[in-house]
Amino acid sequence: MESGAWMRELARRQALATPADTVRGMFLRGTLEALRELGDGALVERCREVSAHEEFVELFSYPVRLYLQMMTVAMEALAERHGGCEQALRLLGRKALKDFLASKSGKMLLVVGGGEASRLLNNAPTGYRVSTSYGEHSLRWMGPASCRWTMKRQFMPPPFEEAILAGLLENTRVRNVQVVGRQTDVLDSEYDITWE
Repeated sequence: MESGAWMRELARRQALATPADTVRGMFLRGTLEALRELGDGALVERCREVSAHEEFVELFSYPVRLYLQMMTVAMEALAERHGGCEQALRLLGRKALKDFLASKSGKMLLVVGGGEASRLLNNAPTGYRVSTSYGEHSLRWMGPASCRWTMKRQFMPPPFEEAILAGLLENTRVRNVQVVGRQTDVLDSEYDITWE
């Protein structure tokens, strides 16, 4: 997709979010940190304006609409610096995963996974449930080293989720992880995941 198409896609997702659709503060804080790491103070300030300069508390819940607004504000600059919108979304997905894995819930998920891809993936939907108030996740095994993860009513776009799933498996003993996502409806997508 071109930059304008991604901006429209993010706006469409924002419009579908209700007040009950929330995400943990660690992800909003992480977005601001990612922008700070890029050295773009003006962009951080623009995102803080969108959030009314709120100090995000890691475990508090905030509207996913606000998260999507911050991503929209950051998208153009990130896309320009990192090779397009899809790459920018992947960068934000990687940061979200890093923040989650640094939390108590994330550390517990890694312990339960025990370095095994299948155990980690089987337990990963719990990570989504403690991080967001929305979404349905299902996993179908296609073989010993491949599966299809289906997400329903998930607000983050496929490149963002691809980065999360690939990064998650990089915390196991497997190699050559491939995650290919496709949108099946406005807020629905599926991901073919393979590894060696």
